[in-house]
Amino acid sequence: MPNKIKNTSGPKTDEGKANSSRNSTTHGLTARRWINTDEQSLFDETVKNLTVDFDPQTYIEKILIAKMDECSVRLIRIQNTENAMFDLASIEAEHTVKAIKSLSNNCELDSRLIDSIEAARLGKPTCNPRATVDKINLMDEIDFQNLSDVSGWGYVEKHMPMAEAYIIKKCSEEDLDLYSFILRETENLANVNKKIKFINGGALLDNRFSPKVKMTQDSNKIQSTSLQRYLEQLSRNLGSDIPAQMILHNTSKRSQQLKDAAMPDTQKLSFIQRYRTADERQFSETLGKLLELQKRRNSI
Repeated sequence: MPNKIKNTSGPKTDEGKANSSRNSTTHGLTARRWINTDEQSLFDETVKNLTVDFDPQTYIEKILIAKMDECSVRLIRIQNTENAMFDLASIEAEHTVKAIKSLSNNCELDSRLIDSIEAARLGKPTCNPRATVDKINLMDEIDFQNLSDVSGWGYVEKHMPMAEAYIIKKCSEEDLDLYSFILRETENLANVNKKIKFINGGALLDNRFSPKVKMTQDSNKIQSTSLQRYLEQLSRNLGSDIPAQMILHNTSKRSQQLKDAAMPDTQKLSFIQRYRTADERQFSETLGKLLELQKRRNSI
């Protein structure tokens, strides 16, 4: 017989035999030996309890007791595995992106918007209904204009009171004059990787700051194209910010809903159920054999 088809008798060395004996413990559900000391302790304790319950008198009865005990320990292992699967699914469902996407009505969300929402969530923001209304009104005012007609700051002062109040507020907060603020903002527009910024909502259009004259004294230097570009980008940011804030307001609640409804992978769950059914069947059959043997012994 050719050497390549000769039968082998398994590992020869002590190390090889030890490794082979551990093969069945690679997957905890099918392990022949106990995978930790807790299982060994549970097995020993259950053997004692079943021995008290059934008082085995023969060697075969003791074997059946041990088999029932093995089934019991494996069933507990299966339950623990299933619990861990549900816990893991619940943890994975807590991911903010999943909650955000579930609130977006399956619309495609810009990755920058998702990053901004997640960053804002970590800052524990509070919902400000007044700010949301102000943002909507400000965006509507900008969108109502033909921005090509914006010839300079004087046009904003005359036709766009909400935009004027907002810009003056931003200048005052950052201690910048109007010309420097618009120049900086339009230069930032050249950075295509600039992240979407949430526009702070508290008292969005209030204007109780340092004298406006000081901030606007160089407003005649502002190029109309720069002002137009700034207003156009401001409208876009507001358009992203408003739905984002609404999503953000509901993210925590939705995250909890997703967590509560989380399910493990159905294929893995089915795998677990098959092992449970097999062990329950084996336990029941073994118990039936034990009771039948004891019935026969007692009838003699």
